[in-house]
Amino acid sequence: MRDGIIFFIWVILAGLLQATVFTDLNLLLLLSVFAGLRKGPLAGLLIGGTIGMFGGILSISPFTLNLALYSIVGFLSGLASVHMYYKENIFVQAMFSFCGLLLFYLVYFALTATIRTTVISTVLFSAAVSPLIFRILDYCSS
Repeated sequence: MRDGIIFFIWVILAGLLQATVFTDLNLLLLLSVFAGLRKGPLAGLLIGGTIGMFGGILSISPFTLNLALYSIVGFLSGLASVHMYYKENIFVQAMFSFCGLLLFYLVYFALTATIRTTVISTVLFSAAVSPLIFRILDYCSS
């Protein structure tokens, strides 16, 4: 119960920071990747969906698209974590994040027929800081 409340607070804080200060960092998607890696595919799907609902409220993109994409990224991260040990390897954490972010934006741009030129910098920057974000989340949840 305590972990769920703390994670919910992290989601709200990350969403507000992403919408205001860190516009070139997708913190909500990193939380979805983290949830899948830490809790497994089913929890990644459900937590990713919750994050997607919150992200849909904060963005101008279609609500159901956010819900679906965050859920898929959380689920796929959970599936991948079943087959790989991610926790101690910073490179693997960054690669999980990079792949999740890239999948999110490729599908998003394909379905909305739009493109944002800064997406590459967002993907690279978010993936680079993901091990630090994961360490902070691991520390706060233990």
